[in-house]
Amino acid sequence: MNTPTECQPNRPMLSRRALKYFRRVADWVIGIVTRHRFAVGYGVIALTSLFLIPSFNAGVQGDLALYHGIARDLLNGELPYRDRILEYPPYAIPIFSLPRIFGGDGYFLAFMGMAFLADAIIKMLLLVIGLRRSTTARGLLPVLSYSLAVPFIHFFYLQRYDVWPALICLLALWLFSSRRPLLCGLAIAVGIGAKVYPAVFVPPLFALAVRQGKGRRFVAGLVAGLLPVVLLSLVLPWWRFAQFQGARGLQCESFYASLLWFGSLLGLPGVTWASARAWQEVQGPSALAVLPWARALSVAMVCASTALATWAAARVETLSVSKTARLLLLPLLAFVIFNVVLSPQFMIWLLPLAALGSLDGNPSAMLAIPLATALTPIFFPCPEYSTGLNPWETIILLLRNLMLIGTWTMLTAEVISALRGKSRAW
Repeated sequence: MNTPTECQPNRPMLSRRALKYFRRVADWVIGIVTRHRFAVGYGVIALTSLFLIPSFNAGVQGDLALYHGIARDLLNGELPYRDRILEYPPYAIPIFSLPRIFGGDGYFLAFMGMAFLADAIIKMLLLVIGLRRSTTARGLLPVLSYSLAVPFIHFFYLQRYDVWPALICLLALWLFSSRRPLLCGLAIAVGIGAKVYPAVFVPPLFALAVRQGKGRRFVAGLVAGLLPVVLLSLVLPWWRFAQFQGARGLQCESFYASLLWFGSLLGLPGVTWASARAWQEVQGPSALAVLPWARALSVAMVCASTALATWAAARVETLSVSKTARLLLLPLLAFVIFNVVLSPQFMIWLLPLAALGSLDGNPSAMLAIPLATALTPIFFPCPEYSTGLNPWETIILLLRNLMLIGTWTMLTAEVISALRGKSRAW
């Protein structure tokens, strides 16, 4: 009988054989996927979109009911910002109003149908851009990372209008990479008028346009897109939406709130979980002490990240669409993670840029964003969301936020390395 000592020399040989076998299988699978990448991409879009179908039969949530109320009041002659409080910028109103043409009963299905269409366009754009950028299986990574993340947020995905600004920003990036700065500037302006956050893209995109000798065309598109907003100010005080948002406290999912709530579970006094209008906040003496510092840090980090991205855009060589996406993701991540408000739908803003950014360089930083999105159902929605997350849910929320901060840190280091000429990703 063989002793364990006698059998031991055969184990490395078996391990090497198994490794070779798995490598052959992996190469075979990758080869098939590469040869049929268009079919695989369409299949991914079709299969993952099926997970959104049950959402059409879900109950109407508060945000969608609010959109319906805005459209109904507008039809009855009540003007937003003047006759009713509205926390959204002016270009969001057409998105809310268009489903109204199907009547009151059909509004909700029509709105979700529009969101479903926007989702399909985003996925198709990611597939087309990815396959044009890469002839290998990596070209499928953008549509895969986006499509696989969306089912984890399906319970609110079709009932938020955030998919539309995300689509507009993706179109703007595609237009810029297609050498259409005028249309890109127009798209960015529409995005700003719909959700504000695309404003952080303006300085780096302008710097890139200037380097291409097309700065004036980009500005012309931007001005043309924002001109209706300027003219609207003569009739409606639309800037009041900013006053509404500025009065918000530490929303419960923000980085600061998650830290405070975790501290309260460990015994930190002066922290309470409370309802504030249509959202949850962390309040109390400790939260009040942190709030002004959190606001100041948010402004500082967004300005610093935007300045760094703009500096890089003005100095590095011509960027691909993927590298441009990574560059724009830097200030957007700062806007999201250091903000005093971090609602679940904010992840929709990040996903398309992270998906495109996975085409170049190290994809691990980009794939952290869809992974962070996949953690959402653990803490939202959950039975404890209205009264205060339990320790397990709080740890997952804090982990999600730390993952986003880690991605921002990696991108910051990547851009600084690029400026020093030491980054392999640029």
